[in-house]
Amino acid sequence: MVEVTLSFPTPEGTQQISIEAERTTFGRGSDAAHRFPDNGLSRLHATIYRDGDRVWIVDENSSNGTFVNGQRTAPAGTPLNNGDQVKIGNETFLTVHIRDKKVLQASVPAPMPPRSTSVSSVPAKPINFVPIILIGLAFMIVSISVVFVAFKVIGRNDPDVVQTADDDDPIDIKPSKSDKDNKNPDEKSTPSETKNTSGNDEIRPDTPVSEQKQAGYTLPAGKKYLDLSDTERRAYLADRAMRVAQIIGNNSSDPIPAAALDKIKGFTDGYAKRINSPTLTGKCRFADSLQATYERASKNAPFIIRAFNQKGTDPRIGLYLAMIESEHCVCLQSPTGPLGMFQFTFSTAKLHFEPSEGVVKGASPENPDDRCKPEPAAHAAASYMKALTGRYGTGPASVPLAIGSYNSGEGGLSTNLQKALDSNTGLPRDFWTLIANGEILSKQFQSENFKYVPKFFAAAIIGENPADFGLKLQPISTYTK
Repeated sequence: MVEVTLSFPTPEGTQQISIEAERTTFGRGSDAAHRFPDNGLSRLHATIYRDGDRVWIVDENSSNGTFVNGQRTAPAGTPLNNGDQVKIGNETFLTVHIRDKKVLQASVPAPMPPRSTSVSSVPAKPINFVPIILIGLAFMIVSISVVFVAFKVIGRNDPDVVQTADDDDPIDIKPSKSDKDNKNPDEKSTPSETKNTSGNDEIRPDTPVSEQKQAGYTLPAGKKYLDLSDTERRAYLADRAMRVAQIIGNNSSDPIPAAALDKIKGFTDGYAKRINSPTLTGKCRFADSLQATYERASKNAPFIIRAFNQKGTDPRIGLYLAMIESEHCVCLQSPTGPLGMFQFTFSTAKLHFEPSEGVVKGASPENPDDRCKPEPAAHAAASYMKALTGRYGTGPASVPLAIGSYNSGEGGLSTNLQKALDSNTGLPRDFWTLIANGEILSKQFQSENFKYVPKFFAAAIIGENPADFGLKLQPISTYTK
């Protein structure tokens, strides 16, 4: 583990800031953890993220920008190295210091051992073991006697009955044969079953949507999604979308607006119609049959789940990001350049692949780099999502923002979010606010990002309820091996 500090000059001398947290903010306002008297700073100007030994800085859409060694930071952030010079505002300069703690400890001289005294020159006397052996034999004889007496006394009681201090009635700890024969056949005694004794109906991260409480809409017997009327589909999706929102939003969520539900329905209908499509041959690509597409997801699921669990991020985010980015094709390339199952650009991949030497500019499916290796790509995607949720938060309104920013880049999402919030007072800070205020946002955002989060929801609803769509699969999040 390295030690990361920033130094900066002040009238009283050089001062230092230690970077230990996952997220450290800088600016002029009260929102920033570290504030500087610089008129060129925005209220929240920049954020430094740390994940183990990797450190990078992201500009928070500041007015005057953030620069590392004279270069403006990339939209996804710029890695920081020892000796880098960071400029924020008009006159705030921060020098980066990254040092290995082991080297620092090794450079501190070890304390000198105390000088030996004349005692060391006196030859040690041999130890006489005879008294020790005699004492041990005596102790063993006494112990055996005590155990024998205790056994005789205790043996008078019925060994099948134990008496508790709180209960006057004895409790039979050996069920009789008749008890076993008369056991209620409806009771399940699965050894692996664990009961929630806390009193909270918590949705565990490893619980698929289809196994959670079915308090909402129930699919009519014998019907699949495509058999439902338009009204029934909307009721079904409103219920299942809320469950997805609860999963990724820490067990709570506000109602999803009708405009967003319309978009979720559009994508769900489009996916569902592919149940009868033929399986494509040749290269892996979009528009394959629904069964083949989700079968690919089930095969990739185990290592995606491991990678996202290691980062403390719900693995279903990773499963369905890969679905909407590439439909789980491990070396798909976008016409604009992003590559791999999670469609990493070169700059973002350099930041989150570890090691980053395997990420090569200009790579392609014909000349692939590490972005086409599914397991390293899953770890990099988990790292990137952890950074995004660190920026936007892990609450029910914040996680969809992080998912939306995976597609748009943090800068683009933050700019459009601020436009939406400035358009009216009292608007909540969430992705659904962007949906409701789409007319004032950029055309690029309307054409791409409005689709992204609803499409994620549609993919997750199908993947966690596959039987409802005619798929011969378990919920994708249950494929852990």
